[in-house]
Amino acid sequence: MQPPCIIRSFRWVLVFALLFTLNLSANESDPQWPAYLDQIKKELSLGGTAVFDGSDLSAFRFITENGQADSSFVPVTGQPFSRALRVKVFGTTQQIYAVQLLSPQTTVSLKKGDHLLFILNARCLESPPGGMGRFNAILQASQDPWTGIASESVAISQEWKRIYVEGEVMTDCPAGSYEMTLHLGTQKQTLDLGGFALLNLGQNIDESRLPYNAITYEGDAPDAPWRKAAQERIDQLRKANLTVIVQDKNGKPVPAAEVHIQMQRHAYGFGTFLEYDIADKTSASDKHRAWILKLFNRATTPLYWNDWGWANPKRRELFMKTAQWAQDHHLSTRGHVIVYPAFKFMPSSTLTLKNDPQRLRQVVLDHVKEVVLATKQFSFKEYDVTNELRNCKDLLAIIGKDAVPKWFQVAREYASPSTHMAINENNILGEAGNTQGQQENYEGWIQYLIDHGQAPDVIGMQGHFSTAVTPPETLLAILDRFAKFGKPIQITEFDINTRDEEGQARYLRDFLTAIFSHPSTEAFTVWGFWEKT
Repeated sequence: MQPPCIIRSFRWVLVFALLFTLNLSANESDPQWPAYLDQIKKELSLGGTAVFDGSDLSAFRFITENGQADSSFVPVTGQPFSRALRVKVFGTTQQIYAVQLLSPQTTVSLKKGDHLLFILNARCLESPPGGMGRFNAILQASQDPWTGIASESVAISQEWKRIYVEGEVMTDCPAGSYEMTLHLGTQKQTLDLGGFALLNLGQNIDESRLPYNAITYEGDAPDAPWRKAAQERIDQLRKANLTVIVQDKNGKPVPAAEVHIQMQRHAYGFGTFLEYDIADKTSASDKHRAWILKLFNRATTPLYWNDWGWANPKRRELFMKTAQWAQDHHLSTRGHVIVYPAFKFMPSSTLTLKNDPQRLRQVVLDHVKEVVLATKQFSFKEYDVTNELRNCKDLLAIIGKDAVPKWFQVAREYASPSTHMAINENNILGEAGNTQGQQENYEGWIQYLIDHGQAPDVIGMQGHFSTAVTPPETLLAILDRFAKFGKPIQITEFDINTRDEEGQARYLRDFLTAIFSHPSTEAFTVWGFWEKT
């Protein structure tokens, strides 16, 4: 059954097998909560109406798998609230949602266009040495499939920090249809959580007036030890000596000659995603095109296979024009993506073949052949043969896991010998590095392709971040883990979803420094950069 409301929809799958709910003791109300709520409204100058009672901590539900965590109530001093929930997580869980705290369900209905703001205060009393407390805060539907409304990845220290999660309602929602959940099983840690509130701010809210979470991370200090080591690797890996000899027409050295040298092109790949209309002079701006050519030496061009994409002749023509523009301007190009193996990313016609696995398998292979042959003229540097295998499971559940090596085989058969075949995956570098399960899954797929004679030529890692960014040293450790495959690694889709522009710039600098310093990386692609100005 579909959830009753959707806000900026994304999917969080919550598995309740082996989970049990602990009944928190009664009479754990916070007498300071009404005054605290009034204080928040005054601070925000936005007003708003509470849509659940955050004062009654006993109404919150604590969920844990096999006793991997415990919870209790504790008094709080020096804060505008007086009670908090203390959660002690005994170790990293296989899935971070194996330890959860869920709020009471909402008590009022919402209208399309209402803007919601969730407020939470948290601190970390105990974490891995030198680390921070980490969890995900998600505003989601309160029933299967628990469609997400808004989310925030959180990193906190021992000091109390206020966290905000905001989103806009896209459909009317009845009372009781949504709740907040905190996914806490990221690591061994002890967290205090309090000062909960969820406000409906009403309609037509200027988002620039809303509070936001500042970006903080380990290793952002100017003298952080990782910086020196990274710079040494950059000096060794990304630089080379240049000898210039200046002679006159007779071949004699020219003393005290003044020489100016300017690099014309990077060997390392710096790229961006190309908008569909980039080749259309009546739509995309000359300024946009000029900045692409000034900033980047590579590009990702779209090849999405669905009703609005490759299956649509007009959109396919745009895809081809985009690829042609990249080739005409000597951009090293990545075709993205041949098979995005979920029916929601495929033509609706494929759904009619769900009961005919062999025919469906052949249709997908025919599509691989068609795309590669049609775009062979553009001499792509690589193709994303497939993307997000961890979450896109419905196609392979019908045609079998062994279809994936066949996609690579067919793509190689019809592509130019110099074209590389890549695999791409999300959330390997994200979530502040708390992605052990995702990393294991990706390793398994890469090894599976190797074992079946179709090792990927390139390992792609998306780079989508919220405010809880991954520390540079953790990024480097994850890259080290995948370097064992001996294949070049590319950061394929970098962006940061935040309104903290200073923090966004600071982390971009440090992310690029760390990635550029790692010997296994060869390219970095930002997932669009243009604000249509």
